[in-house]
Amino acid sequence: MHSWLMAKSDLMDRVTTDLSRGHTYPAIQRMHSLVAAHPTDLDLRRRLAAIYRATGNGVEAGRWSYLDDTAEPDELAAFETSFPPHRRLEALRWPIGVPAPTDVSRERLAPLLALATAAKAPVPMAPKGSGRLQTAAAVTTLGALAGLAVIGVRTVAEWIF
Repeated sequence: MHSWLMAKSDLMDRVTTDLSRGHTYPAIQRMHSLVAAHPTDLDLRRRLAAIYRATGNGVEAGRWSYLDDTAEPDELAAFETSFPPHRRLEALRWPIGVPAPTDVSRERLAPLLALATAAKAPVPMAPKGSGRLQTAAAVTTLGALAGLAVIGVRTVAEWIF
């Protein structure tokens, strides 16, 4: 049975079993499925961070504990170094428009949400005569976005399967 079809408690039982057997990879995969299904559940994020912490992956531990007050400073720094500010909100997979449940999570999400809002601000029109440059830039941008879309679809498919 696919993990996203299982009840949350059943999946957590499997994670516990995986970890008791030393099988961190399937435990991490199951936890990612749970976090994807429940992106605002800070306890699930905390548990995923703990697994990454136990495996020595400070970047991912910092990523998944970023919105929690128990996050280790060195792990937060590792996450922030690996993900520039404009990429952090995406990396956290926090749903935009959903309020954060704690003071710490609100404090850490606020600047990231502000960056995301600023990035969506209207761009001033270019002066006349720059049409050819705009077309070339648009084609390049569309190509890059198409490539990222393919990577995104493949990544999501890998998480699911």
